[in-house]
Amino acid sequence: MLKNVSIKKMTTPEEIAKVQCLNAEIWGSQAIPSHQLLAAVHNGGLLLGAYFEDRLIGFNYCFVGYREGKMYLHSNMIGVEKTYREQGVGELLKHAQQEYARDNEFQLVRWLIDPLEARLANLSFLKLNAISNQYEMDYYGPLQDDFNDGLPSDRIEVEWWVERHHAEDSLDELEEVAEQIVPWSLTVDGLPVLDKEGAFQSNQRLYKDAYLVPIPQHLQKMKVESPKLAEDWRYKIRTILTTLFNQEYAIVRVKKQKEYVHCYLLVRRSLLAL
Repeated sequence: MLKNVSIKKMTTPEEIAKVQCLNAEIWGSQAIPSHQLLAAVHNGGLLLGAYFEDRLIGFNYCFVGYREGKMYLHSNMIGVEKTYREQGVGELLKHAQQEYARDNEFQLVRWLIDPLEARLANLSFLKLNAISNQYEMDYYGPLQDDFNDGLPSDRIEVEWWVERHHAEDSLDELEEVAEQIVPWSLTVDGLPVLDKEGAFQSNQRLYKDAYLVPIPQHLQKMKVESPKLAEDWRYKIRTILTTLFNQEYAIVRVKKQKEYVHCYLLVRRSLLAL
């Protein structure tokens, strides 16, 4: 983890201007209007900045959500400068977000991630112990920014309960016995292919306590080298996860592997203390 990173709340127009510069650098487009950010943070929202040696290198923007009679904190956007990714900056921002949620009596933090982005999955499920059991197809419609261009904007909703923790021992046991729900293989170019024979069917009944679902380790690389293959992963993972979610399974962890793919661990919701 990167040392000497400090996290602070951002509330002034000058601070928000710096966030907008970083936002544009990361995504290349679709920066949130400054006046909207300022209004949000002055009315119950939260904008956190990550600073390394007094330089802004990351941010996290949240606002208050309301659903089914309950309020929660919705984490709308998190971004880290490319040079400092994979060094724990996102995790530091999330833990500062958790502290804010706890101090302000929010029990739940929600956010959306692309189910094929292994880096975000690792943060959400492996480092933060969040869960997911809701799939949103093409949630935003077409997106043209550098990360999302070329694929339907499918998302899974992540739930992070501030004061609730899984029994790690039981998840360890379930991970040990979980079987991969479909096989994967490699193309001649060394890119992973999911369920090449199309064995998975959306109407099949799943009966085991836990399953492993592969996702590519490097989606963005795949999109450049084989857009058709990335699209194939999108639609197959959409079918597999919606089927599992409809049958009361939830993502609870990522099982990391050395090369090509990582795997979601999905378990029956009835086995979780939810």
